[in-house]
Amino acid sequence: MSQKPIVRSPAIQRLVDEGYEIDILHQHLLVYSVPYVTMNREVKLGTLVCPYLESNGMDTKPTDHTVWFQGDIPCTAQGNPLHNLVNNSNQQTLFDQYVVQHYFSNKPEGVPNFPADYYVKMVHYIDLLTAQARVINPDADARTGRVLASREEHSVFRYPDSASARSGILAVSQKLQMSRIGIVGVGGTGGYILDQVAKTLVKEIHLFDGDDFKRHNAFRAPGAASLETLQRQLKKVDYFREMYDPMRTGIVCHPYHLEESNVKELAGFDFVFVSVDDGLSRRLICSYLQNAGIPFIDVGMGLEKSEDMNSLLGLCRVTLGTPTKQDHLATRLPVMDDRADVLYRSNIQVADMNAMNALLAVVKWKQFCGFYVDLEQAHHLSFSIAMQSIARAETSDGALA
Repeated sequence: MSQKPIVRSPAIQRLVDEGYEIDILHQHLLVYSVPYVTMNREVKLGTLVCPYLESNGMDTKPTDHTVWFQGDIPCTAQGNPLHNLVNNSNQQTLFDQYVVQHYFSNKPEGVPNFPADYYVKMVHYIDLLTAQARVINPDADARTGRVLASREEHSVFRYPDSASARSGILAVSQKLQMSRIGIVGVGGTGGYILDQVAKTLVKEIHLFDGDDFKRHNAFRAPGAASLETLQRQLKKVDYFREMYDPMRTGIVCHPYHLEESNVKELAGFDFVFVSVDDGLSRRLICSYLQNAGIPFIDVGMGLEKSEDMNSLLGLCRVTLGTPTKQDHLATRLPVMDDRADVLYRSNIQVADMNAMNALLAVVKWKQFCGFYVDLEQAHHLSFSIAMQSIARAETSDGALA
């Protein structure tokens, strides 16, 4: 775990200068060694925690006036719970395995726009707890003088994911913290898969595709490519790395197609998304992943024009394969040799259906990781555009849903 200096905004620097024992970890501000009184009238030390949004050394206003507390139920000097302080005592995990037991909500009277900054907010709660502790131990003081280096881990993001911190789902988001994920094919659906996976804590996202990024790709891909970008004739993988580089690190380009000679490059991946448009490539890649015991999701879509209605109809498919569930793949994956029909296939693709296919795949991946609840544990999904419905198959009980 790498260490870096604590971000010294004026409010944080003031806490440090006055001797409070603070830490910044996973976008949370922690104040350790805060004296408080237990129900047995013992003075113990607890920790106050709140989301912390840094801004290049500038003060930012806290999102609200509440904090979490790690410790026993805090009490008055007489051993009575501080009901005016504790909003609830529902234990929860904030990040990693860091558990807090209580949630505080208290505002000082006659102080408009509280809290003005993180110093005002944290000292308010420190003073409430320490005042009771000093009745029993006059020397009780949260100002220990210890200065800690931040234990914030090196992040794949170039700026903090404040959305997860603010909504309190960092511990859930960390379930997606895989080391290496592969996306094979980033032309249509694969680009939208990347768009979603790039916003997770996956350390490395490997892109496999040998094609150039052309004008027709621009109208099926997330974002908006400029004419100047198209004129550079980038490989698809290089275009997408440049697109997401301002947001995160760890996107690795493989500007070639996977074949018999190089499919073993997928060895050691934690998960792979397969988004290819021909049966033989799908067979090669998915067979390798099955034999290697690597979980994967294969996606596919089929749109065709209804001449009588002058409209499009079709569906998109998501198929999950895991080391413990593979018996459905032989019938669910289209792996036939369809090269002879390539001239006669319309191969219609529309951005919204590419995005729908990708989102279904990413949601299924997140269910596989435990991010979302998955009651059915379906390993095969199909979305019909005409019916606006999702069919589930290969569920946990083996039934078709």
